[in-house]
Amino acid sequence: MTELISYFDEIINNVNIQIKNFIKSDIKVLEDASIYLFSAGGKRLRPIVLVASSDLIGGKRERAYKAAVAVEILHTFTLIHDDIMDRDNLRRGMPTVHVKWGEPMAILAGDFLHAKAFEALNESLRGLSSNTFYNAFNLFIKSIEIISEGQAMDMSFENRFDVTEEEYIEMIKRKTAMLFSCSSALGGIVNEADEEIIKNLSEYGLNLGISFQIVDDILGLIADEKELGKPVYSDIREGKKTILVIKTLHEASENERRLITSVLGNKNASKEELEKVAMIIKEHSLNYAYEMAERYSHIAIESLQRIPIKNSTAEKALKYLAEFTVKRRK
Repeated sequence: MTELISYFDEIINNVNIQIKNFIKSDIKVLEDASIYLFSAGGKRLRPIVLVASSDLIGGKRERAYKAAVAVEILHTFTLIHDDIMDRDNLRRGMPTVHVKWGEPMAILAGDFLHAKAFEALNESLRGLSSNTFYNAFNLFIKSIEIISEGQAMDMSFENRFDVTEEEYIEMIKRKTAMLFSCSSALGGIVNEADEEIIKNLSEYGLNLGISFQIVDDILGLIADEKELGKPVYSDIREGKKTILVIKTLHEASENERRLITSVLGNKNASKEELEKVAMIIKEHSLNYAYEMAERYSHIAIESLQRIPIKNSTAEKALKYLAEFTVKRRK
């Protein structure tokens, strides 16, 4: 484990240094609002996935770091805009960007980061073939489109009580898993790996991302608020149709269902009502959701086994991430 901790720390430290180098502006308030969430911490999972995927196939760290910065900047851009849409006041235990600087500046910071993500990706590809440029930019652009579609799906589910498991999985594939898939695939693309390797890396990231989001939804119910970094039960208050809610609505008694539907999406719901609904949801669906997350984690690991391994530490790291995703508590 010590080996992996050192491995992760090295990636995180180098990515953080490069993020600071990229997020620069002559307009101080814009720079401050843009760099703010990076300073608040974050797991840097997507950059780790990208760099480890690159290492796995014997790739070049310099290119991988710049591509990793691109996906982390893009991810942070989506967080700023998500917080505005969801009216969230906390992110990583700190006031959100729109709370601290106002919505107009938060939107501008998101737009600025969107451009910076492409700048970092462009730098990661310097000197490579035009076909590699095309493949990398095409994947990055498609990922942004698909993430936007996933967010739109998530928002449209809030006023529905008939969302199916299949719809939920499709939504989280788009909203969350796509950027994980993009990260792992870029680890191959920036090193001009063959199509089969890139395909398996992409599948690893996609299934890891699905598992990650299912556990994220679980933690919205069971995590300690300080560890989670945002208000617990916020998904219930916002009417999010997570796998836990979908499973519970399918199995709940009439009385339980009536209570759940009266509280889901009710911005004025009391803490006591939220706790009652959370308890019902946990009883009906917690184990089911964990088992589903574990299945996708196993599928992710199976994808790695189809790739010729050139770095055993990177292999251990990617397997560990898939396993840890299910066990994490924040």
